[in-house]
Amino acid sequence: MLNGTNHSALRGLLLLRRRRQITSSTNREVHKRWKSNVVGFVGLGNMGIPMAKNLLKNGYTVIGNDVSAKRMELFREESDGAANTADTLQEISSSTDTVVTMLPECAHVLAAYSALLESSKENQMFVDCSTISPETSIKVAEMAQRKGCRFLGAPVSGGVVGAANGTLTFMVGGQEDTVKAAQGLFDSMGSRTVHCGAQGTGLIAKICNNMILGMTTVAVAEAMNLGIKLGLDPKLFASIINTSTGKCWSSEVNNPVPGATDNKCPSNSDYQNGFKSVLLLKDMRLGKSLAISSGAPIPLTDKTVDTYEQLTAKGLGDKDFSVVYKYFRET
Repeated sequence: MLNGTNHSALRGLLLLRRRRQITSSTNREVHKRWKSNVVGFVGLGNMGIPMAKNLLKNGYTVIGNDVSAKRMELFREESDGAANTADTLQEISSSTDTVVTMLPECAHVLAAYSALLESSKENQMFVDCSTISPETSIKVAEMAQRKGCRFLGAPVSGGVVGAANGTLTFMVGGQEDTVKAAQGLFDSMGSRTVHCGAQGTGLIAKICNNMILGMTTVAVAEAMNLGIKLGLDPKLFASIINTSTGKCWSSEVNNPVPGATDNKCPSNSDYQNGFKSVLLLKDMRLGKSLAISSGAPIPLTDKTVDTYEQLTAKGLGDKDFSVVYKYFRET
């Protein structure tokens, strides 16, 4: 059931909002059709809620859904009453013009789209921002095509900070005209959209990028652990790295050492509210699978996967992946 109002009243409210949005601002004219759309957002996790909130800030009407009732309640609270939620995916699909999904794993995406497409409309747009296998994304695209719908696989880079700040990079696979049609959505949630090519290519780019992310995070944690054990001040050492050749996103933005930077990064809040280690491990394993099928050597990825497997076995899987520093510190 749609929360906050009944179905018919909701549709009337949404239509009123749409009329207001279409006439609201001349500087939105280029995207007025898409700005006026009602968007369903499925997956209100650490990434999903800030992404959905940015859609609200940019003039979209958003109806959210999550398997957790607490996450849906949190979304309504954080949107100051501007957002609605729906209890079922069928309601999301039937009540919206466009649906964005942000889910943890391949099985979740397949199950979600099986339900969403039951109530889909011809030419309805679906944008999946999950990091899943390219094969799964292609399968979902084919499911959508059979229903006369449009689909894009559009994983993101930038983490929770990028989601909150609206600075995500979208790596998109799909038809070019569909990418152009969805540009207003991407501009509302991110700062860069890259059309990588056919279905699945955006996911190849994202998975390979996350392989680098995992490896550089382990490298920064390993080196900082050594330097600190040998007497270096964490903040001093981080400042040296970040003005030297070791500088990277993992050292500057998401430094794994508590107190090493003044950023609002997970390491400064007990590794909470970030990108879970189990999810990075999932992405690294996807990279291994792609490498095995293509015959590409991945010795550093293999070592990184081993590290995160050991880390999750010690109960740190739900912490932000930068918790690898704590793992090294305590090993």
